[in-house]
Amino acid sequence: MKRKYIFSLISVLLIISGCAAKSTVEQENMFTLASVLTKLSSTVEAAVRYENPDKNLSDEELLEFSTKDDSSLRASFSGYKVKILNENRHAIVLICTQDETRALLEDVACTGEMDRHHWQVEEGKPCAFTLSTSICNR
Repeated sequence: MKRKYIFSLISVLLIISGCAAKSTVEQENMFTLASVLTKLSSTVEAAVRYENPDKNLSDEELLEFSTKDDSSLRASFSGYKVKILNENRHAIVLICTQDETRALLEDVACTGEMDRHHWQVEEGKPCAFTLSTSICNR
C-alpha cells in the first residue's frame, strides 16, 4: 500500500514539474519573440511613415515591403500569424497563433516598450487588435 502511494506521489510530482518546465520554455520563447517584435514593429512603422506603401497591401505584403532590407526579422514569426494595422501613418503589429484563435503579442510601434503580452494575461484573447495608434499623438 505504501509503495503504491509513493509511486502515485512521484508520478504527480513528475507531471507537475514537467508542466512547469514547459511553462518556463513558453515564457522564454514569448519574451524573446517580444524583443524581436519591437524591432519588427519599428521597421514596419518606418515603412508606413516614410515610404508611403500602397494602402491595399495585405498584411503579408506590407510585412515583406517593410522588411525588404532585413528579411531575417520575419524568420522569428514563421510559426505565427502576423497582422498589421496601418492607421494615420503609424503601425500596430499583432502576433497570434497560426490558426488565429489566440492573440499573443501586440505592439504599437511609436512607443518604446512592448505594449501588450496577451499570452500572459488573457488565455482566450481572440486574434484582434486592442490598441490604437491614437497613443502616438500624445
